[in-house]
Amino acid sequence: MPAYAKISLVTSVFHPSDIAFVRGWSAAAPGLGGWQVLLDRDDAPEMVSVLPPGAEAPVFVLTRGSRDVVLQRRRANGAVEEIGSFDGLREAVLALCPLGDEALEAINEGLEENFPRRDRR
Repeated sequence: MPAYAKISLVTSVFHPSDIAFVRGWSAAAPGLGGWQVLLDRDDAPEMVSVLPPGAEAPVFVLTRGSRDVVLQRRRANGAVEEIGSFDGLREAVLALCPLGDEALEAINEGLEENFPRRDRR
């Protein structure tokens, strides 16, 4: 009997609200020169690269695993090592550089305007 391919119920594409959060985080995160983010595709990003302050090339890479978001570090020699996995993209970037309550509140208020919640009954 032939083996059937497994169906993945989780998409590897990050949700637009998570990308909006990451962009807000990038603008608010402290550091000389700031934390920069690059997306592999603007329309449906599957990978977020992060340049910490002072870096000239991406140092961290975030991708969606089967159940979580995987954070990897790219070494100068080209080696890639997994740093950890997180429940979501937001938690992963906040692990790289936490934000204060006021900055988080401002980002979340912007998200509420751009991605309003549906009424739940």
